Amino acid sequence: METSTIHPLRLQSWHFLTTRTLSGEENMHCDAETLDRVGRGYLPPTLRFFKFKKPTVSYGRLQKFEFITPLVPRGWDMVIRPTGGGIVFHDNDLCVSLAWPKGETHIPSKPRDTYQWIHAVIRQGLDDSLRMACCADTAGVKKPFEIRECFTEPVGFDLLAGSQKVVGGALRSTRDAVLYQGSIQLPNLPTYEPTLLAAFKTALNSPRV
Repeated sequence: METSTIHPLRLQSWHFLTTRTLSGEENMHCDAETLDRVGRGYLPPTLRFFKFKKPTVSYGRLQKFEFITPLVPRGWDMVIRPTGGGIVFHDNDLCVSLAWPKGETHIPSKPRDTYQWIHAVIRQGLDDSLRMACCADTAGVKKPFEIRECFTEPVGFDLLAGSQKVVGGALRSTRDAVLYQGSIQLPNLPTYEPTLLAAFKTALNSPRV
């Protein structure tokens, strides 16, 4: 009996979507599944805006459950991210994830440059008065990695409003694809989504240079 093989189809036009509010587990599963399917060529590069159904603490995949649990406020959910980074408190923030095949978009490949590129686009879509964190902003005393909080300890190319970090993100790189997950913690966030989407559409679909 003959069998047929369905070969993955590489699609290079970006797919943009906003999902309904989901639980922490659902949001993280969605991004992990997207990373896998983009890497195998079953999905095009994908950008997703999302929010959490209830207050949730997420923590990086290299952190440990037992260290994070005491820091979770009563009544909040807790979830591990497929990306790295530190603890993030998700309440009224707007989150964005991007998943793309390695070498098949013009997002820079080096992690440092990836953060700078994505956060420059977010800055354009939010507010040009935001500034990128520099060495002076990141030189403070750091908590141990096991309990490090993302939004109290800026790293290079995070976005700041004054001295307060308002945009941060983390990466996960597999053999075939890359996932970025970011949190935007500014007031009146729903009003920013159209301008953020426009900024990303322009940047991601522009010709390579």
